[in-house]
Order: sequence, then structure tokens, then C-alpha cells
Amino acid sequence: MLIKKDYLYASIWASLAVGSLLFNTMFGALAALTFLIAGTVYAASGITYTLKVCRINWELFLIPGLCLASVVWSDIPATALRANIQLLLTTIYAVVIASRLPLNLFLRASAFIMLIAMVMSLFSSRTALNGMTGEISLIGIFGSKNYLAANTSMCIALALTLTMNNKIDIFSRLLGAVLLLTSTLVLVKAKSLGAIIFVIGSVFISLVIIFYQNLSLDKFTRGKFNWLITFVFIFCMFLLVYSLINGSFNELMYSVGKDPTLTGRTHLWERGVSLIKESPILGVGFQSLFYVGNNIAEDIWALHHVPSGAGFNFHNMYVDVAVELGLLGLFLYLYLIVIFISRIFDLEHIHLGSSHFFAILILSYMFLQTFLEAVWFEQFTIIHFFMCISWVYLKEDESYE
Repeated sequence: MLIKKDYLYASIWASLAVGSLLFNTMFGALAALTFLIAGTVYAASGITYTLKVCRINWELFLIPGLCLASVVWSDIPATALRANIQLLLTTIYAVVIASRLPLNLFLRASAFIMLIAMVMSLFSSRTALNGMTGEISLIGIFGSKNYLAANTSMCIALALTLTMNNKIDIFSRLLGAVLLLTSTLVLVKAKSLGAIIFVIGSVFISLVIIFYQNLSLDKFTRGKFNWLITFVFIFCMFLLVYSLINGSFNELMYSVGKDPTLTGRTHLWERGVSLIKESPILGVGFQSLFYVGNNIAEDIWALHHVPSGAGFNFHNMYVDVAVELGLLGLFLYLYLIVIFISRIFDLEHIHLGSSHFFAILILSYMFLQTFLEAVWFEQFTIIHFFMCISWVYLKEDESYE
């Protein structure tokens, strides 16, 4: 870690960065401008170090690089170029802040601004109507129920890390506990079943991973267990896909009184697969499908009762990446996930509340979310920001403070 001369300045930057992303919906261009200015100043204040850490974490820039190249074949090159530059800058700033700021300073500064956002959402009366189901859902200070759920889940992950770290000051742990309670209440009030399941599932998976990695096993035995875990995972994925194909999934959802199309998601996936077949190698370009005037986008918006021009995706990360960046982009995305998993299983003696714990918790949630949402690699989002930070943490020695 680079030793900072002015921790107050670093805390202000962390608060500005996270705050700009959390309040992006409320303040729009102002929030984005604040993020860009603060991030540029902070990264430029140690340009040699910035270039160094970006070079160390070069794999993280593979997809942003492909996104930038996709401007060439995009139908809206000017708009796509702006989005690509924003994604690239968001990635750089996340890498810099993860590399330069001590863990507790970053978590504590983030927790302050997150607590404000969660309190405002908890007492907010802002709701949105789901065009497919007619359900009215809390959205708080965010633009949609999905973004409320995603941002709240990130708050819970950060709060858990602060609360469970017994090597930091009591004030930070109390701050984490208050944020954890408030975020949980927001998630319950939002009635987001998917997010609640993902949060509980990610905590369970993280604890299992930590327990497994902390076991004293010889290299041969651990290798055999790793293969067994891989086989079980692939088998579970096969069962999931098979249940979708033969109708078992539909029957299960009907039996519990839920929509088997997952609020129209399965129909959306079918449309996405057909688009992949039209541009299989390179896709249509990063964020180059859902724009006003595109007949395909207009049809999808109309089908899902969404206003023309609204932010939208295919609610499945694998389909979304393949549509926008083709099979090449999907390969790079899967490669990134494989590296994440391999780094996690290379760790030893993971401690609760550490930087590695935070990274595993974030990535477990994000991986579970990939099957129903598409929020990786979106500029100016807390999800992408924390994903990049988790990547850096997994490459460094475990930190507690």
C-alpha cells in the first residue's frame, strides 16, 4: 500500500467517489461530474503509481478495452464512445483507490455516506410501478427496485466487513453495525425476494469458502476436493439449465405461486439469444442496442411496458455480454470469473472482516446475481466499482486496517 501523507484528503475522496455513485440517480450529471473530477485529481496526484497499479491489474481492463474497440462497429459510435470512456475511468479510479487507501479508511469513509443513503431510502416514499406485474415497489433514492436492491446489498457487504473485523477500532465496528441494521431494514421494506436470497446466499457461500480455505489440508487432498467442488458446481448448473428446458422449473414456480417467466426474463433471454445469432463474434457494441429509434429496443421496451429510452438490459449477465460484445466478450468475461475463482481458492487462512473477506462477499453476491441481472461493467455504478476493488484486494496480501 502506498503510504498517504494526508488521510483526511483520502477520506474525502473515498466519500466523494462512493457518494457520487450512490446518489447518481438523484443528481445525475452533477454526480458523474463530481466523480470524474475527484477521481482524475486523485489519480493524477500520483500518476506514476496510477500507471503502475493499472499495469499490475491489466486483466481487469480486457473487457473495457474490447468495449472501447466496439465503438468501431456500433450504430451509435459517439454515444458508445462516451460510455466507454466513462467505464474505463471508473475502472481506473477503483483500482487506484483500492491500491492507495488502507482498508479501514476506505470502509469507514464509505460507510458514512452509505448510511446517509440508506436512511434516506428507508424513510423515502418514492416507488415505481412494475409494468409486467403491476406491483408497486420501493425505489428510495435510486432509479429502480433492482438498483435499490443492488446498492443496498453492497451496503450490507461493507457493513458486515466492518462489523466482523475485530482488529479495528470499536467506533468503526459500531458504524458497521448501524449500517448493517439500516440496510437490512431497507432490503426488507423493498420486498426484493431475489436480493434477499442473493444476500443470504452470498453470506453462506462466503462462510463456507472461508471455512474450507482455513482447513489444514495437504496439497493433494485439497486438489481432489477442488475437483469435487468443480464437478458439483457444473452438475448443479446442468440441472438448472435442464429444468428450464423440460418445464420442471415452470412447475416449481407455479407451485409456489410465482411467475415462471421471472417477470418476463425468460422471454427476454430468448430474444437475446436470437440477437447473439445475428452478430455472434463481436456483438452489436457496448451499450449500443437500447437507444431511442432502434426497432429492436423499441419492441423490447413495449413488450415489457417500459418507457422508450429507459435504461434496460437482458437481466442475465451472460446473455447481455454476448449480445453487446459477442462470443469474444463472453469468453473474456468467463475468463475473468475463472481468475476470480482461482484466486479465491489460492488464499489461505482468510479472516472475517479482512480485505479478502470483503472481496469474497462482494463477488459471491455478484456471481449469484449474474443469472438474473446484468450489472457488471456499467460505468458510474457501485457494483462495478466494488468489483474492481475486490479484484485488487485478491491480488494483495490480506489486510485488516
